[in-house]
Amino acid sequence: MISREKLTDDLTALGLKAGDAVMMHSSLSALGPVDGGAGTVIDALIEAIGPAGTVIAPAFRDSVWGEPENFTCTDCDCNSADSLCHSRQPGFQGIIPEKLRQRAETVRSCHPTHSWVALGPAAAQLCKGHRDSATPCAAGNPFEALVELDGVVLILGVQVNTITLWHYYEEILCVPYLGHYWPKQRHLNHCVPGKRIQYEFPGIMQDVCQGAGILHTGRVGKGTSGIMRAREFESFMATIMDDDPFCMIVRPPNRDSDDLAVDALNKGAAMLRAWARGPAPPPRDFEISPAPIDPFADRPVERADCPAWLGRHAADGRSVALCSANGIHPDLVEYGGEFRTSGPALCERCPWHQEYPDQCAG
Repeated sequence: MISREKLTDDLTALGLKAGDAVMMHSSLSALGPVDGGAGTVIDALIEAIGPAGTVIAPAFRDSVWGEPENFTCTDCDCNSADSLCHSRQPGFQGIIPEKLRQRAETVRSCHPTHSWVALGPAAAQLCKGHRDSATPCAAGNPFEALVELDGVVLILGVQVNTITLWHYYEEILCVPYLGHYWPKQRHLNHCVPGKRIQYEFPGIMQDVCQGAGILHTGRVGKGTSGIMRAREFESFMATIMDDDPFCMIVRPPNRDSDDLAVDALNKGAAMLRAWARGPAPPPRDFEISPAPIDPFADRPVERADCPAWLGRHAADGRSVALCSANGIHPDLVEYGGEFRTSGPALCERCPWHQEYPDQCAG
């Protein structure tokens, strides 16, 4: 069995230090058999960062693909005087964050679907701005305070694809591929207008972060973990978005191939080149407001010559054009078939459409 002392030593060797504010994504099973389970992991982390340190972890509710009653915190109206969420409903991000949420001193950020829980002196500072975030990772989210505190992103037994804040600059910049928006819940289904590189090819992004020198990995328990300093991670994201604002979505690599892995490898290499040139500020805001994506709406552009084009498919007597490079839409899943693997074609906002003009148009 792995002891608390062993975990504390491993976390310290990984690079955590006294006073750190730590944003954690985690997997208990990846660490091996821990004596005392998730509670021991939290105790070890707190010991590694000391009484001046703070730990924050996701307490996200279930996604739109789960049970409707688990989509949001239904016992919080986001109107508390302290700007925090007082919901006692569980999150669905694993046993370690849930055990953290259950501790009496923990506070919770106020977002209907993507709240965070934090414990330590900086807990309220990390969480209180989230009530005003228009989307899960928009201005006011806990990552901004983590950057101010020069904190750390810890991936405990998991890879960088688990880091929610990859979406930070997408939401700050209001990119054209922002996602399908739920206004009341302030929620985004990010992948509807474009499958994300970190989800489709997590190993590539893990290698990119290590190659860039921003991710430092080591053994914690029996698994591999990693840390990134929040300011360096934020600077890296700004730099790669400045180089290519569409770098986070994968597209067909040319006119003939639908192999998204080729595009992912090309974009990973471009990220490393951009970072090697030196940090850059993020590009300008696209000034596109978050909005729901109607999968049945008529589209101004349809690119049947695109390798990702899947043609039109029937859905309840209506016809929907599908794209293999776009993610599933929650309003279409019930129709099965291709609707469970691909999303509506949104050619007018796609960078492939801009890079490869329609040769038959005009």
